[in-house]
Amino acid sequence: MKYCIAFILSFLATSAFAKSPQQFELVYRFTFNGHYVGEVTDRFKREGSHYQLTSNAKPKGNLALLLPLLTLTSEGEIKSQGFVPNRYQQVRSNAPNKAAVAQFDWANGLLTQQYKGASEQTELQKGTQDALTQLYAFTLMGELPKQLEFPVSNGRKLINYRYQKQPAGRIDTPMGSYEVVEYRRIADPDENAISVWVAPGLNNLPLRIRVREDAGTFDQQLIRMNYRSI
Repeated sequence: MKYCIAFILSFLATSAFAKSPQQFELVYRFTFNGHYVGEVTDRFKREGSHYQLTSNAKPKGNLALLLPLLTLTSEGEIKSQGFVPNRYQQVRSNAPNKAAVAQFDWANGLLTQQYKGASEQTELQKGTQDALTQLYAFTLMGELPKQLEFPVSNGRKLINYRYQKQPAGRIDTPMGSYEVVEYRRIADPDENAISVWVAPGLNNLPLRIRVREDAGTFDQQLIRMNYRSI
C-alpha cells in the first residue's frame, strides 16, 4: 500500500535560498477509502544550503500489526531555482532489500534509478525532482503559478506531471482555518487523479493531499505542525 503521496514541483521561484524554511515537522492523518490508517510525519532540516527531508508513514491500531512502516528520504541542495536533490530513497520496513533509490548526477546529466536489484540510467532533465521535494518546493515560492509541468523520480521510474491551479475556498485544521488553492492533475483516463491543497497563508504548506487510483482513494490531512523559517 502506498502511504505517502508526493506530487508537486516548481523550480520557478526566485531567491529560494532566502525563502527556505529552516526546520519543520508536519503530521498528517492518513485514510484509505475513508477508513483511518495511521499518521504520516514529515521532517525537514536545513544546514547552510544542504537539506534533508524525511517522511515516515506509520500505521496505527490493528493495522500496525499488518502493514509496514514506509520511509522516504531526500537529500540535496537548495539553490536559486529551488530544491536540487542528490539522492532519494523509499524503503518499507518489511522489505529493506527492495528499496527504490534515485541518484541525481547533475554534473554529468544522468539520473540513475535502482529497484529490486535492477538499475537504469536516463537523461537528467533540468528541474527534475523526487517524490518529496516536489511537494515542498511550494515553500520556496512566492506567487503560485497557474499551471505546473515537471518530471519526478520515485526511484522506480520517471513520471511527467501536469497540474492546473483551482480556487478551493478554506480548509479547517486543528491549527486554524486557512484559505487554500487546489492543484489538480491533468490526467488521462488511465492515470491516477491527484489533488493537493496548498495554504498561501501557511508558508505554502500542503494541508491536504488526495490520490484516486484503481485500488481506492488515499487522503492525507494536516493535523499538527512545528515550523521555523529563516
